[in-house]
Amino acid sequence: MMPRLRMDPFARFTPRTLAVVVALLGLGFVAAVLVPGFELASELADTTAALKFVAEQQRYPDIIRTSLETVRDRLNARGYVEPPLVQLRDAVHKFDDSQGVMERARPKGWLDASSDTAAFAQPVTAKHAAALRALWGPELESLEPLLQFTSVPYQDDESSGTRLNESGRELLRDANAAVRSARRLLPAIDGELAVIGADLQARNTRSAMRLRIVMLAGLAVAVALVLMVAVLLTSRRRQANSLREARQQTEDILRTVKDGLFLLDRDLVIGSTYSRALEGLFQRKEFAGLGFDDLLRDIVAERTLATARKFVSVLWSERTNENLVKSINPLGEVEVRIVNSQGSVDTRYLEFDFHRVRMDGKITHVLVSVSDITTRVDLARELTASQGQAQAQVDTLLGILHVEAAQLASFLSDTDASMKMINAVLREPAREEAAFRKKLDRLFRQAHSVKGEAASLGLSSIEGRAHAFEDDLKALREKTELSGNDFLPLVIKLDDLLTHLQSIKDLVARVSHLQMGAQEAASASGAENAAPSENQAPVDIAPALKRLAARIADENDKAATLQCIGFETVPNAYRRLIKDVAVQAVRNAIVHGIEPRALRQNLGKSPVGAVKLEFQEVAEAYKFTIEDDGQGLSPERIKEAAVHMGILTPESAATMDAKQAFSLLFQPGFSMVERVTKDAGRGIGMNLIAERVREVGGRVGVATQLGKYTRISVALPPITKRVDVTEAA
Repeated sequence: MMPRLRMDPFARFTPRTLAVVVALLGLGFVAAVLVPGFELASELADTTAALKFVAEQQRYPDIIRTSLETVRDRLNARGYVEPPLVQLRDAVHKFDDSQGVMERARPKGWLDASSDTAAFAQPVTAKHAAALRALWGPELESLEPLLQFTSVPYQDDESSGTRLNESGRELLRDANAAVRSARRLLPAIDGELAVIGADLQARNTRSAMRLRIVMLAGLAVAVALVLMVAVLLTSRRRQANSLREARQQTEDILRTVKDGLFLLDRDLVIGSTYSRALEGLFQRKEFAGLGFDDLLRDIVAERTLATARKFVSVLWSERTNENLVKSINPLGEVEVRIVNSQGSVDTRYLEFDFHRVRMDGKITHVLVSVSDITTRVDLARELTASQGQAQAQVDTLLGILHVEAAQLASFLSDTDASMKMINAVLREPAREEAAFRKKLDRLFRQAHSVKGEAASLGLSSIEGRAHAFEDDLKALREKTELSGNDFLPLVIKLDDLLTHLQSIKDLVARVSHLQMGAQEAASASGAENAAPSENQAPVDIAPALKRLAARIADENDKAATLQCIGFETVPNAYRRLIKDVAVQAVRNAIVHGIEPRALRQNLGKSPVGAVKLEFQEVAEAYKFTIEDDGQGLSPERIKEAAVHMGILTPESAATMDAKQAFSLLFQPGFSMVERVTKDAGRGIGMNLIAERVREVGGRVGVATQLGKYTRISVALPPITKRVDVTEAA
């Protein structure tokens, strides 16, 4: 139960209201005292400057009068008149400038500070300025001949000595006239300047009196303001004491609640009050003053953090519908990685909920509640995984139904043999680095063969797992040193692939019993683990190869047709070999050989590339040819790629001929593409062709012409003979 607050005259005011009252009093003090005081002080400064300026101008009439009389006397005495004329010009110039300054003064303005005179801010009334100009105008006119005089006033001769010339006599007449005018006008100018000075002095006195009054009023307002602040602070202290008990009860609630609770201000900073559960959720102690970004930065992804920041900012807009925006909460279920007290990283799932806090109808804070929903998410994921597994089995079944029974049986038989070979290679003991590398190459070839055949049949689930197995092999190939322990993780991937293959075999066995015809069912079931025999009917692999070619061309933005000739004559003993070679050759021809449509058109070729596979029986032996009308092979590009991969040194590449360069194509790990895809980039396809052909004693030859074609010729010996030769020509 919340404690009842003691009532006082200011109890109904909120802290913000009290602060507003004090701020208004302060603004009132500034408006009523400081601003007028500043204006009066500025006026005093301006008037003082004006008085100094006028006092300085009062000496110029005397200088003008003295200079005129000196000019006249020196002319009469035949003396040097230039110094008094210079003095006269200077005084007239400065006094005339001062008239312009006073005339330009604004009603509350100032004299131009950029002039030679001192600046002042007290105005000179238009009446005084006009009167001064009326007196100064005639005087300036009488002085003009003297100001313009630049001649020599004397002439010398032997008979009469120094005497006035015509210019001198005219200058004397002008000087006498100017003296007479000065005696009449300069006293009036002196009087007008005295009037201006007296007026400025009176204004100065009035401004000083008003400033004293404002300062006294300011002192009274300051005393009142201090008293008001003291009263407000006393009231605030009483409210704080009354709220302490309520705060204690709030802290008790926050200490026992299981969810994390805290408030965010407009700057997205966590307030000083929060629930104790936050410490367990985020494995940290201090939250007060912590930014919302800092709370989440190291535990969620940067993109999630940026989205959450925008989401919380939107909640501060009054136009935002709170219930609607909650439906797009980016932190409704978020994965976090938090370092626990033992130093290890825990992965959890948290749910953030946001609620606006209003006071007097305005949004003041956002209340954030945080719950640990890890258990709920784990249960949901287990359910989703079960559903996904069931769906995967359905997809696999649908994929199997699109493959001919004979092809599928052959594939499962060949794959089973490859898996046994991979398992045997993994079990082989090895101690030296070269043995480990050879072991790795053999694993690569077997996995690549399985992936290629699965791709030709459209069995993407097997192709994907074989590709992942190749990823692990590639990681081992990139290591500088290998040991037996590096191959242990491969057993897990191999087991996953074997398990998946076994599930497919089980599905095939079930489907075979439902298919029409007891003979087809028995054949599919018997092919489950059977090896190919001499009497086994040949399987037409051309349709699968054409589907593979179409898929690879489409994924690489190319167009290609595949022509298969003579596949019906392939002996059973060479069936697996021809299938492996054909799959790898089709991949290489389309990925490496056939150009993109636009490039082929620019080269004057048909936009659709052509790939031709032909199997022939030649003089009791066999010949298998793969030819494409693509860009051909460049020995120089092959050598550059080999140097880039570290297979060759630049020196050895420079001495290598074309035949030797083509042999690099069959090296394990060599590839001319930088980006690895599921169809190219491993450097295994051509090596697989060479090794498979070498195993039966055959030979591989390469013929090419840049921009025209590439032809790979595989020569196979009769079934009863073996020739251990590999040739690149």
